[in-house]
Amino acid sequence: MTIKILRLTFCCFLAFTIVLVSCSKKDTDDKVKNEHTVESNGQDEWIPEYETVACPFAVPQGTEVECGCMTVPENRRQPDGNQVTIQFAIFRSKSRNPESDPIVYLAGGPGEHALESVALTFDKRFAPLTVNRDLIVFDQRGTGYSEPALECPELIELAYEVLDQNLESDEAIALENEATRDCYERLKEQDIDLSSYNSVESAADLNDLRLALGYDEWNLFGISYGTRLALTAMRDYPQGIRSVILNSTVPLQADLYEEMPAAFDRALNVLVTSCANDPIANKAYPDLKEVFFDTIDQLNDAPARFTSIHPLTGESYDVLMSGDNFFNFIISTLYSTEVISLVPKVIFDAQTGKYGTLALLVGSNLLNMELRSTGMHYSVQCNEELPFNSEEKIAASLEGHPDIREYLEDSLGESSLAVCEYWTNTIPDPVENEPVHSAIPTLILSGEFDPITPPAWGKLAAETLTNSRFFEFPGLGHDVLVSGNECPVDIALEFLDNPYSEPDRTCLEEIEPPDYIVLDVNLTPFTNALFGIKGVIPEDWSEITPGVYSRSELGITVIGQQAIPGMDADAILGMLSGSFGIDEDPDKSLSRKSNGLEWTIFQEEILGMVINIALAEGEGITYFILFTCVPDDHPFYFDNLLIPAIDAFSPNE
Repeated sequence: MTIKILRLTFCCFLAFTIVLVSCSKKDTDDKVKNEHTVESNGQDEWIPEYETVACPFAVPQGTEVECGCMTVPENRRQPDGNQVTIQFAIFRSKSRNPESDPIVYLAGGPGEHALESVALTFDKRFAPLTVNRDLIVFDQRGTGYSEPALECPELIELAYEVLDQNLESDEAIALENEATRDCYERLKEQDIDLSSYNSVESAADLNDLRLALGYDEWNLFGISYGTRLALTAMRDYPQGIRSVILNSTVPLQADLYEEMPAAFDRALNVLVTSCANDPIANKAYPDLKEVFFDTIDQLNDAPARFTSIHPLTGESYDVLMSGDNFFNFIISTLYSTEVISLVPKVIFDAQTGKYGTLALLVGSNLLNMELRSTGMHYSVQCNEELPFNSEEKIAASLEGHPDIREYLEDSLGESSLAVCEYWTNTIPDPVENEPVHSAIPTLILSGEFDPITPPAWGKLAAETLTNSRFFEFPGLGHDVLVSGNECPVDIALEFLDNPYSEPDRTCLEEIEPPDYIVLDVNLTPFTNALFGIKGVIPEDWSEITPGVYSRSELGITVIGQQAIPGMDADAILGMLSGSFGIDEDPDKSLSRKSNGLEWTIFQEEILGMVINIALAEGEGITYFILFTCVPDDHPFYFDNLLIPAIDAFSPNE
């Protein structure tokens, strides 16, 4: 099925859980009313109420989080009409004396479930920002736990239904348009004013939230679409905004759909050039662009078939991937800095019929569908983005990029423009396509590989933001501030402490290019005093926990070597098997003797991964080596990593 480009603006690789919560269901004893009013143009400004509620998501361990919800009019021109509840959470800083101006996170999409996404990735991605300030996260109107949420389960059901079907483009688009129309009709039957779910109203929600919580000022941190929301707030409600961080910027004056082919083409060329400049990667993946397009043609002629596992539920799905879908999928992987290093391998593997890594990444996208409120996406795009684009200009843009035109022309623009004819049917204010002018201190961050919000857009926004500073980060993709790289975090924290000063740029020079994954391994001796063992480990792999080494941050290919006293091999086998969700003992594959130890090697395949557990006992201590990788890579790593590691392993003398 053709992947509609509208959907490509999401790429999170996050887990998801569903919990329901409602302001209206909470005990009125929890209600907190802010009694004060603020003078505005000689009138008393209304300040909304908020309620404290139980957090609807799993709170990250060791983090203090306070949750609540706020009720505001759906349409502020009709204050007595339908109401909207906005769910929010305050992630408290662990500082004993945090600053009084918190950071408020504006999620992307539009339509991302912010609360669930942040909670799932808080420790790794967001906790560094709370060193000296609280972090406020809220589900924007129409999304996540806020009510009503403009969900389109019809589209999710369709996506699962056609995963293994090879549909013609016209048929796929017709089915998707039908499901979209069904979603629209259902939302309209609920008396939801879809035209009121837009950046202008969300910016008003943001300002109301600040007033309700009683903050004099705070700092906005927007990602992707969230930067457009931040810019709207800077234009409409500048009071109370101390500073702004625009992370992967969407300027109002940019025409997303008309400029999308150029953005995709640019990012693809950045990848190809980067890979060619890496001697090891270039040797493993020569002529990457040519191979990529040959693989697309090959998959269009004979689509790939494989099984992907939903990483949360463990449910397996048969997947059929055509060449057009493969193109769109590869472009989407460039969002994630952590995944970029795998992309050349995924392309070359697919050319030779190996889909193990691809299947894992597609599995992540399965749950990714459930992290968005697609109805909100359409409401925003139809209110303020698509009306400023045209079929003629989109077609002209595609003509300017002939290499990728044929893979995009059936899915870019036309059907989305048709949806907008009925979804909101509004004429936007021209100001929604005009630059935002502001003197609020603004930090603008862009990633070199970003396929959807190119660095040029960050520079474009900076032209009318007089106190802005622009940083482009080499080797990084979309959402650079939560990419796991320390440099953008350090720059952001320095900016927050002194918004009118230029942050130190030195760390930009220290960012390494992507470490492209190749099927190779160089072993080096190691000694681990903690476990009292020695042996060999892969050179340049990262130690993620004591004795455990990973080839990349994704943790797909991992080896661990440890020793546990006081537990026998059977007990450890049961413990390790249980941690992977293996109900029965894995199959024994072979035995091996080395350095006075008798090893038993077990093997199991689960969740699209091969797992080996090697166990040996000696003098009241059980030694084990744990190894995981995708099935395609297992023969190589078994012979060139696992067996050598077993043969070199021994207790310290």
